[in-house]
Amino acid sequence: MSHPKHSLKILVAIMLSALVPTLAQASSFQILEQSPAHLGKAFAGTASDIKDASSVFFNPAGIVKLEGSSVSVGANGIFTNAEFNNRSSTINGIEDKTDKIGFVPNAYLAMPISEQLSFGVAINAPYGLESDFSNAWIGRYLATHSELAVVSFNGVLAYELNEQWSVGVGVDYQRAEVTLESQVDSTLGVNPMPTTDSRAKIEGDDDDIAANVSVLFTPNEQFTLGLVWRQGGKFNLEGDARFKLNSLCTAGAGYPTGAPPKPTTGTLCAGALGALAGDAEANVELPDTLTLSASHSLMNDWKIHADIAWTQWDSIQTIQVKNTGNNLTINELALHYDNTVRYALGMSYEPSGSPWIWRFGVAYDEAPQTNPEFVSVRIPDEDRVWFGAGFNYEFSPALSVDAGYAYINVQTATIDNTNPQTGRHVSGDFDSHVHIVGVQANWKF
Repeated sequence: MSHPKHSLKILVAIMLSALVPTLAQASSFQILEQSPAHLGKAFAGTASDIKDASSVFFNPAGIVKLEGSSVSVGANGIFTNAEFNNRSSTINGIEDKTDKIGFVPNAYLAMPISEQLSFGVAINAPYGLESDFSNAWIGRYLATHSELAVVSFNGVLAYELNEQWSVGVGVDYQRAEVTLESQVDSTLGVNPMPTTDSRAKIEGDDDDIAANVSVLFTPNEQFTLGLVWRQGGKFNLEGDARFKLNSLCTAGAGYPTGAPPKPTTGTLCAGALGALAGDAEANVELPDTLTLSASHSLMNDWKIHADIAWTQWDSIQTIQVKNTGNNLTINELALHYDNTVRYALGMSYEPSGSPWIWRFGVAYDEAPQTNPEFVSVRIPDEDRVWFGAGFNYEFSPALSVDAGYAYINVQTATIDNTNPQTGRHVSGDFDSHVHIVGVQANWKF
């Protein structure tokens, strides 16, 4: 008989193989794109506008309001362009951009157990990112390739206390996988060149169990209020650090550091990277989130939706990657994050007797770090504004399709980092914009 946790790992592995992350389009590496239906409203009313099985994620307490059993399967394409413009960097190299295309799938099932009790399952990716820069770009000693994928398998129960109140609780099994790559100056600052750089690659993974609690309040047919708390997972990422040495990073090679028998830069480089290579680990605590949503019916088939979402990003300050054998620090991400708030306002038009629902929305999303000294080239983040539009079309009472589109205008992110290897500066701006397209199919049975 297979172990339940082993079966979950198989399901999550399948999800990881389908997920193609890109630069995350909520704050930092959070992925909001869990429902093409809510995408059209710029994710306004996520916990109060209960329409399909995606409420298993956005507000589990709401699934008791769904009629019968429901399945929703969706996918989002995220088209990101973040271009670096050099200002006053003191490291030679080229300007570059990361324009990875992300694919984020999600699937949900909600079904009643009794008149008052419902069960739901969700498979999605609430966190992730991927950025990819040339090995010759100016910031190569800070980052070249970065990839994070967090996949969640979520089971929930919802109970209707009375016609006005319902509550939900859930448990998330989460799997995190991380890859960090960068170049290493083989000359130790004497004459850094892309052609003489060595390469570093760090990989790690872990899993954890997290919880969520939700409430839905429906005082009348016109107004709905939802509140959802989701716990962030705590990961002890374990893996290894590997280095591909350039010929100048070998014993006796490189530049002299003084009169013999002083070692050369190549001897020092090879010794330092040799000490860092091997098994590695890092601890990361993902943020808790708290979302308050409201939806209100207006006259003439219109509804207005709003979201205020708080994310506890200050759980992430400095992430140290350490060699588990000698406790040496291999890499350090000094992010120093602050908590953020996201505000969203949307409208939906549901003409009576029509198979169409039309959606529109705007949102303002804060970044957890905007100080140029700490903005990471792995996550060139800034405050952003969302503009969304979308629709639902009902083919029959049992089948409907949602489609959504959002354009994200990201404010210019400024970076002014000092490279810990050479003491030289990487200084410039990231100009970024994002297009997101999502499609979702919904079945009722």
